[in-house]
Amino acid sequence: MDYPKSVPSAGLVDGKFVDEDPVAGKPGSLIPASWGNGVTQELLKVIQTAGLTPTESANDQLLGALRSNKLFVTAPQFDSGKAVATTEFVTRTGLQFSGFASYGASTVLSAANIGGVASFASNAPITATLPSINGIAHASTLHVINAGTGILTISPAANEQIETCNGTFGPLKLDLGDSASLIKLSNQWRLYGGSVSDRYATAHSGVVGNVGYQRYPSGNIDQWGVGTTDAKGEVNVSFPISFPNAFSSIVAIHSGGDGAMVIMYSTSATKQGCRLKVRSYTGDVSANWGVFYLAKGY
Repeated sequence: MDYPKSVPSAGLVDGKFVDEDPVAGKPGSLIPASWGNGVTQELLKVIQTAGLTPTESANDQLLGALRSNKLFVTAPQFDSGKAVATTEFVTRTGLQFSGFASYGASTVLSAANIGGVASFASNAPITATLPSINGIAHASTLHVINAGTGILTISPAANEQIETCNGTFGPLKLDLGDSASLIKLSNQWRLYGGSVSDRYATAHSGVVGNVGYQRYPSGNIDQWGVGTTDAKGEVNVSFPISFPNAFSSIVAIHSGGDGAMVIMYSTSATKQGCRLKVRSYTGDVSANWGVFYLAKGY
């Protein structure tokens, strides 16, 4: 669509229509029928494509057509062009969850789950296999929830990997009520949120077992372990990790067949450990007596 530049009699000035100037004796521009028909047809095509019937007396049909849902086509998923984005496309990109899907058995998720929530519920252990990163747009997200009592294992596709938020790699295991938020990066899925990510955060990190530790968001740290007395009834305790700031206290018990008292040498405590002594109720000491301890610090 353009001005009728090819029609000499149209009387355009600088390529545009002008009004008649009787004083100066200048005629106004003429609008050729072909140009008027062309403009009308351009507008009618927009109105008709929107499913409206052109009405001569209506002056707002073009606006109604532009506001309809029939003129604009939703771009393909992950399209990064400069086409107008429909609300359907925006919803699908993850500004809000694109959908909610429920599964009761092991399932291989697909690109259709991107931007949405995949909820699993099973009384037996099952597996959620993530979509392959091939063809998935950079920074796409996926949220997984375990609503069942069985362990839900989140695994990557073959020859791909999941990296946790602390730099380790491997499948994720979700207990009842756990959730995991993942983001697709250039060559992997990365865990970035959800309750399961707390296990990998410094504020919540820990090690399970008869020797281990647990960090808390407050900064407090619990550490525990076992030890065995030497011939003097003493135990050198080395904490699983060094307390970043200070050792606070320790509680220890004797593991044996009768009562015993466990004390800590008052000058032995450091951020790395301490020294305990065990005496029987009769005041005796001996080698190879077991001790369990719980230490606190921050």
